[in-house]
Amino acid sequence: MSAAVLSPSTGLTRTVLRLHRLALWLWAAYVAVTATMLLWLWGPGSSGWHITGKCVAGVMNACTATGPGAGTYTYLLSLTTSLITIVPAIAAVFAGGVLFGRELERGTASLAWTQSVPPARWLAAKLALPASFLVVGTGILVALRRLVAAGASGLPDNQWFTTGVYGALGPTAVALPLLGLALGALVAFIARRVIASACVSLAVTGIVIAALDAIRGRLWSTATVTGDIHQGYRGFTGLLLDEGAVTGSGARVSDPLCVDDANCLARHNITGFYREFQPASHFWQLQLVETGILLALTALVTVAAFTLLRRRTA
Repeated sequence: MSAAVLSPSTGLTRTVLRLHRLALWLWAAYVAVTATMLLWLWGPGSSGWHITGKCVAGVMNACTATGPGAGTYTYLLSLTTSLITIVPAIAAVFAGGVLFGRELERGTASLAWTQSVPPARWLAAKLALPASFLVVGTGILVALRRLVAAGASGLPDNQWFTTGVYGALGPTAVALPLLGLALGALVAFIARRVIASACVSLAVTGIVIAALDAIRGRLWSTATVTGDIHQGYRGFTGLLLDEGAVTGSGARVSDPLCVDDANCLARHNITGFYREFQPASHFWQLQLVETGILLALTALVTVAAFTLLRRRTA
């Protein structure tokens, strides 16, 4: 990176775009290909198969896709969901390895700071431009994925409480990549090596995602259904959090697994069974709370990155 490239007349924004134009084109292609598949699923992709049963929003297995095109539809539906949910990992690796780690390792970042580009402004531009492309691109994909889900809402792969689908249907899909981007920047300033920054950024982002998966069910009030020893476990629609047995005192205990043995049930004082869950209607409450957490974490990580940069360039 020469001094001319970073001259004030060129402009920092133009410089960042030029420096990372390959990544920009790859991201545009990624969004375009995924969006094309989603449009196909929304339109012609659903014309080659038939629906068995009646699709009902929020009801698992309310309908089933059958016919010659059903296999392709199901495969692409799962593929596009995965392509949306791995964007945070892509953002973290890109930020930690290419966007910041490479420049810090090679020393080109220090060169930029000597070419009339203040470090804080440099970091702001390097974060703001990728963030804007991530928000626009991921937002488009989430909107299209929701259209596909609305077209056959009773299919299991279109239900938010199906494993892996939640993260592709709401604003958390847009907020998570921003956190990955910020984490990549912070890790790069600490590690200052391309490979180390990329790997650690990916690991930390994965830990955050796993932690959110673990606490998601407790971010909003839950519902519980109970049944006596004759009813057993009652059905429900939503995200299962916990289940077990209920004693005569109302205490919840582990299921002794002897539902057909009256003597065993009496010995353990089991009078019924319970299931705790998040109802299907709580999707937006969970999404908004989780998005708020993600944005708060992103702000904290970004402030930490700016603070570390300021201390190292003081």
